[in-house]
Amino acid sequence: MSYISEFIKNNILCIFFVTLGLMAWAITISARIASKKAGRFISGVPGIGGPLIIIGFLLSPVKWLALIGLLDFDMWYFFVKVVPAIFMVEIQERKYIPPDEFDGGKVIEYSQFNKEFEKITIKMEEPYADGINYICRYIIIQKDNKYTLLKTEHNIKVIERVECDTPEECKTHVSTKVKWTKK
Repeated sequence: MSYISEFIKNNILCIFFVTLGLMAWAITISARIASKKAGRFISGVPGIGGPLIIIGFLLSPVKWLALIGLLDFDMWYFFVKVVPAIFMVEIQERKYIPPDEFDGGKVIEYSQFNKEFEKITIKMEEPYADGINYICRYIIIQKDNKYTLLKTEHNIKVIERVECDTPEECKTHVSTKVKWTKK
């Protein structure tokens, strides 16, 4: 009996972190199953279980068991897909020059990338749910002697269109921080 109590006392941090890690894995897996059954997204705690298990076993005398934490798919997904994508979006978006024609019109002027010029709230289908879109670039296009201000996200998805008579009128509908580039 004393051996078990001594083992628990010496490995209390290991037991704590591994238990939290296993609970996070269980919550994430059950959330994925529930999402498939419900037909809508249900959030778990992805990417947390693996690192907690790694920390827990690194605090124990049996450190090689920390390799179990590497089985967390969400942790690998984060480091292999998400982190590089964040940096690549930043690099690509700063260098982006729109084509001569965009959204069916000739590009007259555009703004350089900014993390957030303004926020636009859009009502979602779910009751009491709103989507928030961050406008990162403006593009003014000319179509049939009319001008349209396009408010776009970082991936050039058009969030809002504002019809105007002149490019100067379009510029009155944007943030004062915008630096315009002529095409």
